[in-house]
Amino acid sequence: MKESAGIKKPKGASGRVSAKKAASYLHSMQSQSLPASSSSSKPKQSTPTRAAPKWNSKHFKLFVGNLGPDGNDELLRTSFEKYKSMSQVYVPIDKKTGLNKGFGFVAFAKSEDYLHAFQEMNGKYIGQRPVQLKRAK
Repeated sequence: MKESAGIKKPKGASGRVSAKKAASYLHSMQSQSLPASSSSSKPKQSTPTRAAPKWNSKHFKLFVGNLGPDGNDELLRTSFEKYKSMSQVYVPIDKKTGLNKGFGFVAFAKSEDYLHAFQEMNGKYIGQRPVQLKRAK
């Protein structure tokens, strides 16, 4: 076995080490960081952040759960645009991954559109998954 990255060739005729020595070795390795591999490491891209919109407190807001990886503001907007009083949509994005968090919100100025959207769209596919609608707080 070749010695590299601080890993030593095992001692002993059989190539085995005692459990006590193995535990000691693992404990000593916990404080060390592994070197980055040049072939598989990618530069970390910064994800643009955006603040949640200011919601009109008089509007009626739906929570849209179970969004698939293709879920975004535009997909929600086009899915709910038939409800004329739809006023806002928002799909939060994870800062670390740049992907949506699996849920979003849609707001309506009129309670009738809010109720119709809930009744008609709950369980319907938006993108790749059937969504679960709830009253948002």
